[in-house]
Order: sequence, then structure tokens, then C-alpha cells
Amino acid sequence: MILSFQQLIIRWLTAQILQKAKQEILNVSDKTEQDTAQNTMQDKNLSDIKNSDEYSGCPVNPKQLCCENENDKPNSTTVDQTVDLGFVFAMPMEAAGVADVLKQHQTTRGDGRIFHSGIFHGYRTVIVESGIGQENAGRATEVLLDVFKPKRILSAGYAGGLTKRLKQFNVCFPEILIRESDGKKFYAANSVPEIIDDSSGGEQQEKQNGKLILLTTNFVVDSPKQKSLLYHKTGAELVDMETFAIAEVCRNRQVPLLSVRIILDTAEEQIPKDVQRILKNVDKGGARLVGSVLGSLFSRPSSMIDLFSLKQRALHATDRLAKQIAAELPKIIKR
Repeated sequence: MILSFQQLIIRWLTAQILQKAKQEILNVSDKTEQDTAQNTMQDKNLSDIKNSDEYSGCPVNPKQLCCENENDKPNSTTVDQTVDLGFVFAMPMEAAGVADVLKQHQTTRGDGRIFHSGIFHGYRTVIVESGIGQENAGRATEVLLDVFKPKRILSAGYAGGLTKRLKQFNVCFPEILIRESDGKKFYAANSVPEIIDDSSGGEQQEKQNGKLILLTTNFVVDSPKQKSLLYHKTGAELVDMETFAIAEVCRNRQVPLLSVRIILDTAEEQIPKDVQRILKNVDKGGARLVGSVLGSLFSRPSSMIDLFSLKQRALHATDRLAKQIAAELPKIIKR
């Protein structure tokens, strides 16, 4: 079949739109050979890394611990092979703020996920990009703990505000975690999560007083009406789709957890439907992701403006979140 010149142009434009949308909006880029060469642990199986001399119980090669700058050195004066911090981010864009400043940065692929390891402001750190949702977050946390054994976990990334009190780009450290599907509660303040039983009253009730509450859902909370309903139902002031599942794993493994979230959309904002559709398909990849992007652009070209605006906002939030975490690290590690 011979294609007309017009058809060839349309196909070329479609390919360009897809590439731009994937790279600039969804922060998905193809790895080049140069990237592979720079990442010394690229494409190895996690089981191979765990058993190799290069790993030796720590994502940072012990032979590389003589750093060029004082700021690159681990805080401990003795060289042990433990990992201080394990970050769980849902999306690459959320992780970028911390990953981009890692010293001795290495990237590992395994279990269908990407892991970044290195030194974050003097602390040995591993980051996992879990994917969106509780199932992904829980599984990624298990692998992170099994392979790298961090001393504490940080559930970090974006959140939506459920009350007007929380403004865009506010960085929050919620201590009460609620699962929307069944109302189960945890108390986790840079500590091993504890189950909260509302019927017991007393000390457990006292722990909840005045604490910031995070709600974890299995769906995108997209409208001001929905946000208001969830706030009045649960008392939560912010919402995400991962933290409670991470907390369950940390409780089972007796590992301290700290949740740190930055408000990306406020209680008064409506998430554009095109953005919702892409977010719901971002983990599925392939044809569904392509269909979401193309469908949005061709049915409503102005959606490109919404997507670009969201990306710019997200990049600012990522940078701000990483800086706030770095500022709080002495308090986080000390506890």
C-alpha cells in the first residue's frame, strides 16, 4: 500500500507529538548508551547485585567511599555497609529532586522498577520509583527493604490538599495515616507505624489530637466537591495514593517511617479530565498511555497547556520538596 504525502506528514506529526508528550509531559525518556555507561549498575538483576562484591550490603561501592568533598562523606566516621534512608516515590518526576543531587549516583533496574543509590547530604540513600497506587508502593517497599535494608523509610512525593488551610507547595509531615477503603489508621511520626484503635481512647486518642492526617485512596481525587466530602468524612487534610501501603510494610518489618508530602493541587482545584486520564494510564504504558496522550491532544488541543502547566508546577514542587527534606535531615536521622 502506497501512502500519500499527506498521510506521511500526519504519521510524522503523530510520532513527534508522542515523543514530545512522553519526554516533556510525562518525564519518560529513552535511555541512551551514554546513560548506560554512566550508571555502573545499570540493568543488573537485584538478586545479582545483592550477592555481588560490588554490592556488599550497600548500594554504594565501599571502594568509592573516599569522596572528593567533605559534604560527600557519610556522617559515620567508621565505614559500615548500612543504608540510612530509603525513599519511596511513585513517579520519576517526584524522585528527581532527590535523585539529581545524589553523590556517587548509581542506577539499578530490577523487579520492573528503577532504583537510585548514592549519598544524599552525607547519608547513604536508596530511592525506588514504585509506580502509582498502593499495590505498587507496597511491593516496591518490600523489595527496597529486602535488598538494600535501609534504617528508615520515607514515603515522599506529591499530595492533594483537602482543606483550604493547606496551600500549594506547602511541605507536610503527616503523622496520622488513614486508608480510605476501610478506615484503618496508623500513627507514624518517623517511627514504626502503630495501629490506632479509636475505640480504646486514652493514650491513642491523645496521639491523634492536633496531628496532621493523610488519607490514602485507590483513586484520583479530582474535584473540590470530592475533596470536601473526604475531609468531612475522615478529618484528613491531604491525600495521596501510596503512603498507607508503605506504612503496612514498615509495620510488618518494624522499620521507622516518615511521610513527607508537598501539596500539588489545593482543595479548591479541579484536576483537568485530560490530566486525570493520563495519570490513570501512566503506569500501564504502551498503547494505553499513547492513546491517553493522543486522545487528549487531538480532542482538545488546549489540553497541552494544562499538561505543560502541570509539569512546570510539578518540577517546582519536586525541587522544593528535596530542599525541605535536606533541611530536615538532621532532625529525621537524630530521632
